[in-house]
Amino acid sequence: MAGPGFGRVDTVAVARGTAALLTVVMVWYFATSGAVRSDNLFLVPDLLVTVFALGSSLLPRRVAVPAMLFAYAWAAAVFTTSLFSYVVRGEFPVDHVFLILPSVVLAVLLGRIAAGRVPATRPAPAVPAPDRSDSPTARV
Repeated sequence: MAGPGFGRVDTVAVARGTAALLTVVMVWYFATSGAVRSDNLFLVPDLLVTVFALGSSLLPRRVAVPAMLFAYAWAAAVFTTSLFSYVVRGEFPVDHVFLILPSVVLAVLLGRIAAGRVPATRPAPAVPAPDRSDSPTARV
């Protein structure tokens, strides 16, 4: 992503920040919703979303890309399945969409990096060639 006033956005840094935010959201969910109970079918998958997001975002860059790709794909799958478990009961929790969309987008962007289609880091700035106008070969 680039535009006026913006340099190239580091996708891996955005993915790490989003993973931190996702971890906070999931911890808040566990603490306030009463989701930690034995009859919650999504307890283990939701816990794994939290662990994968946090764990993968703390890894070194070289291994963080495929690990976060897996974590975001896992999160998108869990959140989409959860959303549709509500849809079949005639409900539509909009909050799930705000979890699914960033997960899918970041999985796609990290997949492009993992496939080598886009660089994972900002390209090095171009260094101008040295001025050689006073060299002996330039005077010939």
